[in-house]
Amino acid sequence: MTPDRHDPRLSYAADRDVRDWTSLVDRVQRGAPCGLFWPLVGPRRSGKTWALAAVDLRLDGHARHLDLKDFDALPDPDGEFLLVDEPGKFLFAADAVGPDRPRRVDPDRVAAFLAWCRRCERPGRMLIAMSPAEWQAIVRHPGTRVDERDLQAHLRPLTPDQALRIARHEPARALLGRLRDAHPDWLRNPFLVTCLLAYADELHGAAVTDLTGFLTDLREHLNDPSGWDYVHWVFYEGLDGATREVLRRVARRESVDPRILALLRTVGLVADDDLAIRDPMLADHLPPPLRIHHISDIHVGPKSAQRVQVSGCDPLPTRLGAAAGQGPVRDAYAAHVRQRVAEHTAPHLLVVSGDLTETGQPAEYEGARELLAALAQSLQSHPRLADGEPRVLVVGGNHDVAWNETRGHGGARRRHLDFARHFADYPRPRLEEPPDARALTVQRYAGAGLEVVLLGSAEHGGELDETLITILDVARRQALEAGEAGPAETAERLRARLGRLDPGLVHHADLDRLRQHPWREPLRIAVLHHPVSPLPAQPDITAYTGLLNAGAVKDALIDRGFALVLHGHMHSQWFGEEIWPNHHRGRRPLRIAAAPSLGSREVGEQHGFNEIVVSFEGARQRVEVRGWVRDGDSFKPRSGIAEFAVDLAE
Repeated sequence: MTPDRHDPRLSYAADRDVRDWTSLVDRVQRGAPCGLFWPLVGPRRSGKTWALAAVDLRLDGHARHLDLKDFDALPDPDGEFLLVDEPGKFLFAADAVGPDRPRRVDPDRVAAFLAWCRRCERPGRMLIAMSPAEWQAIVRHPGTRVDERDLQAHLRPLTPDQALRIARHEPARALLGRLRDAHPDWLRNPFLVTCLLAYADELHGAAVTDLTGFLTDLREHLNDPSGWDYVHWVFYEGLDGATREVLRRVARRESVDPRILALLRTVGLVADDDLAIRDPMLADHLPPPLRIHHISDIHVGPKSAQRVQVSGCDPLPTRLGAAAGQGPVRDAYAAHVRQRVAEHTAPHLLVVSGDLTETGQPAEYEGARELLAALAQSLQSHPRLADGEPRVLVVGGNHDVAWNETRGHGGARRRHLDFARHFADYPRPRLEEPPDARALTVQRYAGAGLEVVLLGSAEHGGELDETLITILDVARRQALEAGEAGPAETAERLRARLGRLDPGLVHHADLDRLRQHPWREPLRIAVLHHPVSPLPAQPDITAYTGLLNAGAVKDALIDRGFALVLHGHMHSQWFGEEIWPNHHRGRRPLRIAAAPSLGSREVGEQHGFNEIVVSFEGARQRVEVRGWVRDGDSFKPRSGIAEFAVDLAE
């Protein structure tokens, strides 16, 4: 190997060691631990073996370096100092380890190892390098004489200056300089620094142009099971189950065990001043959860719910309402989302399942657009969402049609033109186009393993009952011919008050396209306006409340492996699961989440929204549906709504 090449496989070489071990050597030579030995705790692949080699070199023949993985039994020690590496062989059961197979501590082995340490005991002159999993196995053993006060920050992450000294030539130093500015966490671990420089030497001669693409390829290279298998060794082998769970909770920004969090901070896996994973490989393996807000039935228009209820005669109540903070409930939701930005828990995607407006008037559409634009400004970025991917997805409801364009075959398309014009820049079902010619609206998020299909269930929304219209027109004409003004006026009034028929239906051509679409991502979500199943808590006998072809829709979704359906229309928050035994080869249940109304005043319960949280662990996904309800000017999690979690790794 030439002197200017980088190789993470090299044995210890003092001229390539960028760390200063003086304080560690002084501690071993002159100090006395509170417990049996000095622990040198660090993640796997963080340089513990080099640290022992450096101490061995400084002790100049007065130490014995024991790599326990090379022994079938614990050896009889000799030497003034003991430097012990790889104690895990004598702590854990010899089981396979992986995502579904956590490493098992063997209490008898731990007891035997501690007994060996006591036999080897000499004041302050035993240093054991170990992973967090090995440390936890020892410190949690009943009656152990190991003291957590000895857990000093011996193996701190590299400083940027130390990392730069690893570079062997100018292109390598330039690459590390770029990483220091854009991705500084890559410079904290000497193994990762050396690996990325060796990979750059191999592929680019260290002259990297596309830094993002290079890091993506590097992660895949480092996780190759035939090579370094980095995440397996660092996360699954190097951490015990409790510590892995805390790291998962750190990724989700949830409350954690403070003692384990302190350990993770000591070894440099979690930031000292924030709940953030600092190892870039583990941060990619455990990215923040993807949050999707599902809102519905906003009903911008004359029936919008207000944050302050005002009754009485104008003008005083109007002035009082303004003074009290009057405004639509939807504004309270927008304020809630803005607040969650500051808490790093704002949504990354927004899904709207119809009835954005009350009567489909231009001013109402403009109000809905203003709301969506304001919400889009509060959506957070996510490492698994690419720049330019749409973050707001919309389907129309039975109220989002031009009700004056509902009669005759031509109106079937014309009724959807205003909605299409106002939301042309959002992914949406294209109901303004003929069913046989339009494309299926699918939004794919490949980085997140997610695909969303937007189905138009308001194909025939806003219909008038043609039979009753004909009867009333005939009655009016006959009354006028007979000179009976009163009955004619009554018929006219009744005609104006006719209710609309809203038959929810997904066109069979769209279902055919759904079955034929080449679905590629493991998590598939369908969005439409009308409910695909009755809501037990809200019986409704209104004509065409549900979806006329709900069975066919669910059959197609189950057949194509969909996990979740989101809908609105009922102004009620609800969650359910459907299992079809002996159908579609026993596929997973179809989960159904109904969102409450976010903005209509015609509700039987609190306003609110649903939150879908997708957690990642590598290629694995865990999905939860959480309900939120309005609480004054804010929103709170709802108690009692069903939640679910499903492992989508297949």
